Amino acid sequence: MQTQTIKKGNDRTAEDSNCLRKRRRRVILCVFLAAAALLLGGRRLCSNELEITRYHLYSPKIIGAENIRAVVLSDLHNREFGPENQDLVEQIAALKPDLIAVAGDMVNADDENLNVILTLCGKLVEIAPVYYSPGNHESNLMYEQGSPLESLLVELGVHVLVNRAEETTIHRTPFLIGGLPVDVEGFEEYGSEFFQEYEKSAAFKLLIAHYPSLYYEKLAGAEIDLGICGHYHGGQVRLPFLGGLYHGDTGWFPRYSGGIYRLPHSTIFVSRGMGGHNGFPRINNRPELAVIDINGRQDTSFS
Repeated sequence: MQTQTIKKGNDRTAEDSNCLRKRRRRVILCVFLAAAALLLGGRRLCSNELEITRYHLYSPKIIGAENIRAVVLSDLHNREFGPENQDLVEQIAALKPDLIAVAGDMVNADDENLNVILTLCGKLVEIAPVYYSPGNHESNLMYEQGSPLESLLVELGVHVLVNRAEETTIHRTPFLIGGLPVDVEGFEEYGSEFFQEYEKSAAFKLLIAHYPSLYYEKLAGAEIDLGICGHYHGGQVRLPFLGGLYHGDTGWFPRYSGGIYRLPHSTIFVSRGMGGHNGFPRINNRPELAVIDINGRQDTSFS
């Protein structure tokens, strides 16, 4: 009887040991899977791979059934996607835009090397007309440091828009494409006179204005068919349902941090940008190459 009891005890000990080993394996497997998920999720959240985003804008001003495609670039900050931005150029060419709108801060004010932006723009003008309105970094270079950036861009065939507009016709639709590079503080002195005349046009008004804050502090009641902005870098960190987290100009939760916004008489698009200058990582906020299809169809189909 004593011998049988000892045998059963040994069996239980063996079974317990096997269960313990199985539990350890499960724990190790769970830890491994959790670590892998965190690693993969972290890579995705901090991905710097270029993302193409697509938007549709209905406008009764568009003549006929043609689709007019605008590609938007902003806040590159001298970054390169492939050698000499060849990957970026190829993706833009594949989109077959009718125009390319550049919303500023493609350079860095503390870097006098203009090779990145000049090489890029030299390739872009071969794809479609390029309309470029400076941001604060270009303005610093051109007007405070005496950089020849503006004249060099013009020599390449870029339409540089500094408080002025150009008329053009795209697929039979008249466009008035303007550039308003001033910030809120400088608007009354440098931008208001231009804008008062600009707003009178009956053409499709596409206004490239680097600062989104202009639209909620100065132009809230304006009539603009499409305003294009940048500057906020998507809020640097993108939170689900809440949008951008922070920008130095606005503090927490910038009002317009990325995407399409409908105003009483205007529609604006705020680019999340393509690079950065402050050294902080972009989290859940991949560099953005935006495509806006403008047509007279009240749907969201893309071609």
